[in-house]
Amino acid sequence: MPKLKDLVVQKNQTAIEEAALRLFIRQGYFGTSIRDIASEAGISIGNIYNYYPNKEALYVSLVRRYTARMGKMQMQLKPLLGKFDPDSLRQLAQAAREIVYNHPDYWRLMYIDVTEFGNRHFAQSFHKLSRTLEKIAGGYDSASLRPGVDASLAYGAIYLQFFTYFLVEKLFGGKQHLGQPEGVAIEQLIQIFREGVGAPAAVASARATGGKS
Repeated sequence: MPKLKDLVVQKNQTAIEEAALRLFIRQGYFGTSIRDIASEAGISIGNIYNYYPNKEALYVSLVRRYTARMGKMQMQLKPLLGKFDPDSLRQLAQAAREIVYNHPDYWRLMYIDVTEFGNRHFAQSFHKLSRTLEKIAGGYDSASLRPGVDASLAYGAIYLQFFTYFLVEKLFGGKQHLGQPEGVAIEQLIQIFREGVGAPAAVASARATGGKS
């Protein structure tokens, strides 16, 4: 059980980091000073330096805290991962939506890192992502996939597409950016993932000849 002093330290650090995050989102990392953060958090500058040697250390602590939180959520997806049937993909899409919509600051923090640090602190999150997902899932059953399809690559692409869809909708104001209501768009994506976009040869031939045999 954490000691009272440790709990106080954690509470103070959380307050400082949340104040910093609000400012980083509003005016950028490099546009924010330690003095700004102290004012936003309602504490002295010296008190911040009791916890962090500099501003980047504060930022790194913030990144680690959010990354750890996101890692736990990713592990909670384990029952959904690696399944290619429509119902499972719908559940994955819904889970991705909830993560994006309920935790937008994590993604904003990532974009700050991309634009101001060259993705120095988040790049590791994407290294071998498809293999990481496969490991969490405990392996994939590729029996339902077409011959030659890499199950790990395919699932990683589906996973990222769902998150990308909801990130564009939530953070970039996409407003049905694929031209269809959300439910229709997700169903279309699932159909594309499972069936592709090309018509079977017989159907394509019939269309080309206007249905004449």
